Amino acid sequence: DEKGKCTMNFSWAFIFDTTGYVVKALPLTLFLTIFPVTAGLVLGFLLALLKMYRVPVVNRLVSIYVSFFRSIPLLVLLFLAFYGIPKLINFTFYGGERVWGSIDMNKNAVVTLTLYSSAFLCEIVRGALNSVDMRQMEAAHALGMTKRQAYFRIIIPQAIIVALPNYFNFFLALLKGTSVVFTISVVDIMAAAKLQAEYGYRYIEAYTLVGFFYIILSIGFSQIFTRIEKNAKLHMGLAE
Repeated sequence: DEKGKCTMNFSWAFIFDTTGYVVKALPLTLFLTIFPVTAGLVLGFLLALLKMYRVPVVNRLVSIYVSFFRSIPLLVLLFLAFYGIPKLINFTFYGGERVWGSIDMNKNAVVTLTLYSSAFLCEIVRGALNSVDMRQMEAAHALGMTKRQAYFRIIIPQAIIVALPNYFNFFLALLKGTSVVFTISVVDIMAAAKLQAEYGYRYIEAYTLVGFFYIILSIGFSQIFTRIEKNAKLHMGLAE
């Protein structure tokens, strides 16, 4: 009986048997990456605009928000949300009585990843907008454009070109970062492989398999992003 002891021989049979379980968890891993970087981009763009307009109180609040989510590791944020929010709700609305036991782990992961992403994407967007020479705004006004027209026709298209590499790098970083969501019982590809490994103590095989999946995903998305970036530059007349 191999259960309960470490097995040193590499089992390809385990790899083949576990692949199906990992594939079933793949859609959730992709959702936990694509939705947060999409929703986070929208929120991050709004936060970047608020910081750039420098409204005294709002600017300070946005800076605190961004610093908070950029300073705390993702794993800690997941734990704070998963364990802390129910306690906060119980304390605030129910006088400390244990009414809320926990929140849905998938929803917790999505919300936390989105807020986490928005803080980083806020700085990416702000840096991209600041990189565009604002004298072009004056030139646009001289041509009769409104401020809104100048932003959407001149400033934002150039900022997009600047932001794309950093945005795509963050996407790939978050894709790999989602591997920590298994700690709050979210069954992504990392969790699926780990659960199967525990049956026969085949951890080397399990982590090799899931590592292979991350490599394939990273390479695949990198190819897509390279194509998008080249097409964007071509559209702007910046292709080499």
